[in-house]
Amino acid sequence: MLPLQSSFLESLMPGQLLEALFEEIPGAQMFVKDCESRFISATQSFAEMMGVESVEALIGKRDHDFCAEFLADSFLQDDQRVVTTGQPLLNKIELVPSGDTLDWLTTTKIPLYGVDGKIVGLAGITRITRESDALYREHPEMRRIVNYIRVHFRSKLSVDDFAENAGISRSSVERLFRKTFGLSPKKYLKKVRIHAACKLLRESQLNLATIASQCGFNDPTALSRDFRTLLKLSPSQYREKFSTNPITHHFKPAA
Repeated sequence: MLPLQSSFLESLMPGQLLEALFEEIPGAQMFVKDCESRFISATQSFAEMMGVESVEALIGKRDHDFCAEFLADSFLQDDQRVVTTGQPLLNKIELVPSGDTLDWLTTTKIPLYGVDGKIVGLAGITRITRESDALYREHPEMRRIVNYIRVHFRSKLSVDDFAENAGISRSSVERLFRKTFGLSPKKYLKKVRIHAACKLLRESQLNLATIASQCGFNDPTALSRDFRTLLKLSPSQYREKFSTNPITHHFKPAA
């Protein structure tokens, strides 16, 4: 056990960590963070969802080490609200990393108290939003569109494609996305593509033109523009800051 993990667990009231139990619940992932939003523990399924092979690879790191800044900032904001107010966050529908793309998950976070009665961190559970959940039960066509984007985000897509796949009108797609998720279908698609680009920037040495092509952008300029708009930094700055490749932090020249 790592020192950070050991000291944190020693400060907890007994019986609060249930990783083994959550590991047996289909579709559910559990995690624990300290007050600085550093991962302290998690289920193996959560680690894999974050893109690493083991729970140990999470310990001491934050969401910003694993996912795009526009996502990590949102997670951090929710974390800090829980640990500063002591109020739980219940059943929030949010975009989270899921392999190369994003998915809608239902997340709950609760404060954890130490033996002195003070908040020392939080525990959370997240699960894929299922067909039976109210989110999709009321609008099953949204699940079809989300799955369609998951498979085809690398291709050229339009709102008309979403409408045809779901069997509804273009205006209905626009309306349902804003009502259900609070953003337009184009903005959702853009976030999925940006997340995929972030993953390649962190984990590969591919040049920007190749990354843009593999993630559904028209060209490197479009990728750079959307990067600056959403993340407030360039792709090269992102790679320099978050690259997991020990060999290089710069783009390979285009062939």
